[in-house]
Amino acid sequence: MVNKRRPVLAGGSIVVAALIAVTGCASPKGGSTSNVNEVYSDKGKIGEVSQLKSINEFCGTKPLKVALADGTGDNAWRKTARAEFEDEASKCPNLTVMPYSDAQNNPQKAISDIKALVAQGADAIVVFPDAGQALLPTLREAFQNGVAIVPWTANPGGTAGTDYTTFVGHNTINDGHTWASWTCEHLGEAGGNVLFLGGTPGNTQSTTEIKGVQDEFASNPACKNAKLLNEPGKPIDTNWNPAQTQRVVAGLLTKYDKIDAIISDSGDGSVGGVRAFESAGRKLPLWTANDNNGLACEWQKARAQQPDFNLVTVSSRTWLVRLALRKAVAAKEGIKNDEPDIINIPIYEDSFGDKKPKCESALPTSAILSAELAPEKLKSIYN
Repeated sequence: MVNKRRPVLAGGSIVVAALIAVTGCASPKGGSTSNVNEVYSDKGKIGEVSQLKSINEFCGTKPLKVALADGTGDNAWRKTARAEFEDEASKCPNLTVMPYSDAQNNPQKAISDIKALVAQGADAIVVFPDAGQALLPTLREAFQNGVAIVPWTANPGGTAGTDYTTFVGHNTINDGHTWASWTCEHLGEAGGNVLFLGGTPGNTQSTTEIKGVQDEFASNPACKNAKLLNEPGKPIDTNWNPAQTQRVVAGLLTKYDKIDAIISDSGDGSVGGVRAFESAGRKLPLWTANDNNGLACEWQKARAQQPDFNLVTVSSRTWLVRLALRKAVAAKEGIKNDEPDIINIPIYEDSFGDKKPKCESALPTSAILSAELAPEKLKSIYN
C-alpha cells in the first residue's frame, strides 16, 4: 500500500499543504533505505514537505541582492520555477531580485553569468547547474568570496560548506519507491510486466529512481508477482521528449505482447507514451509520472475510451526553488535554517483517490499545476 501520513505543515505553502492533505506524503518503504543513504549522505538532511517553513522566519533585516542563475530558461518548468523564486523573494521586503540570467544551455555563458552577478554585488545566488561539474570552480570562487551559493535539483558535485552553501534537491530514490509501491498495489495479486522509462542516457535522476523501483520490487510483498523488464539499473532512455517517448514505446509494444504498467519519470514525455499505446490499439497500462497538465488532459481524454486507465503523479517540485532561496537568505542573514535539504516528494494526483488528474484547458499542456502559484500567475508566466 502507498504509505499515508497525516500532514503537519509548519508555515509552508497552501498548495503543498493541500496536496499532502489529499494524498499523503510518501517515503521509502518496504525494505532497506541503504540506497538513499548512499546517494544523499553528503548532501544534507533528508526530510518531508511537512518540515518546510515560511520564508518570513529567515528574511532577517539586512538588505540583500538575490539572483537566480539558470542553466536554461526556455521551457515551462524553468519559467514556473523562476516565477516561484520571484514570488518567494517578494515576501521579504529587504530582498532585491537581480535580473534573471539564462545561460541558454551554454556552460561558458553559465560561468560568465555567475561571475557577472557576483561582480554586480549579489549576496545570494540560487543556481540550476545544468553544466554540472564544469560549473564547480565558479561556484566555489563565489562562495569563498562570501556569496551564499545554493545549487538546486541538478547536482554539481563538490561539497557543501566548501564549494557552496548547501545543495537543495529531491529524493529521487523515494520517487522510485512511491511509483513502484503504487504500481504493485494496483497490479494486485496477479502482478504483471512493468517497464521503467527514464530521460537522457546515464542521467543521475533516472538511474537513482530505478534504484528505488528495484528496491521496492525486491522488498514489498505486493510486488512478488510484478516483473520489471528493464535490465538491472538501466532505465529505457527517452530524453524526456514526447516524440521520442512515443517512438520508444512503439518499439516496446512490438517487443512485448503484454505490458501492464509503465513507470515514467516525465509527465511531458508520458503524453507521447500514452499516444503510442493508443496508436497501436493496445490497452493502456497503469502509469506513473511527474505532474503535467498535458498528461492530465490526455488521461481525461483516454478515459472516455478506456475507463480503467489509471495514473499517479508526484509533484513536479518547481517549488523546491523556494527552499533553495530560503537556505541562501538564511545563510547571509546569519539565521539557522533547519529545514531539510533533500525532500521526499509527495504524490500529487491519483486517479484511484480523491485527487484525480485535472486538465486546465486555459493553460498550455506543459503547465505545472503543483506549483505554489496563484492560477492567474500561472497563466501570466506562460503567456
